[in-house]
Amino acid sequence: MSVLHRPIVRSFKSKYTKEAVAHVRAGGHAVVWENDKRAHLLFQDPPSDKPEDFGAWSVYDMAKSTWITHTRGAFKGLASTLVPRDCLWIARRRAERDSIHPGPTRKMNLDCTKCAACCRDNEVILGDVDIQRFKDAGRKDLVKAPYAKRNSEGRLVLTLLPNKRCHHLKRDNRCGIYELRPHPCSEFPAGSECCLYAREDVLGVYDGLQPDPEVS
Repeated sequence: MSVLHRPIVRSFKSKYTKEAVAHVRAGGHAVVWENDKRAHLLFQDPPSDKPEDFGAWSVYDMAKSTWITHTRGAFKGLASTLVPRDCLWIARRRAERDSIHPGPTRKMNLDCTKCAACCRDNEVILGDVDIQRFKDAGRKDLVKAPYAKRNSEGRLVLTLLPNKRCHHLKRDNRCGIYELRPHPCSEFPAGSECCLYAREDVLGVYDGLQPDPEVS
């Protein structure tokens, strides 16, 4: 069981920058809108020694990996990234989801062994350090079929079973190679935007306001 405090996402028009900054400094995330088609995600600057930081993973969830750290102005000391146009709906949905939660953060209790949504229908890319770890442990078989394969981009990834579960996910939702698990798995933070999306997409579990099924 993990007890965590995840950031609450709020939307702000650009004229309410002061309020957006206050929300972020208190622990939340803010979507600051310049107009209907341009928005910035504002969050606390992720520490370099904390790869599981919620701010960083809120960016990864939009298929981005970079942000800027502001050294001056109203956003000084905070980080931000431009929301891709094809992800504007994600920013709106996060704020909609969290609209029923008070405050800048929300306490959650998560038991990954009762969930394992992130271990289903997900692509885990194996890096050189992962491959070397497998070899050092005498498990060279983990980089070959049926456990791994090359994706369309030529990257080595963990394989999924026909039911979309990771090949290493056991029936009790525990990892069969936990001590050797790849970095993307060990760093994946419970309660992050990627985690919340996986729970919604795979399990239909929503931590907040559910989307209107009649709205496409």
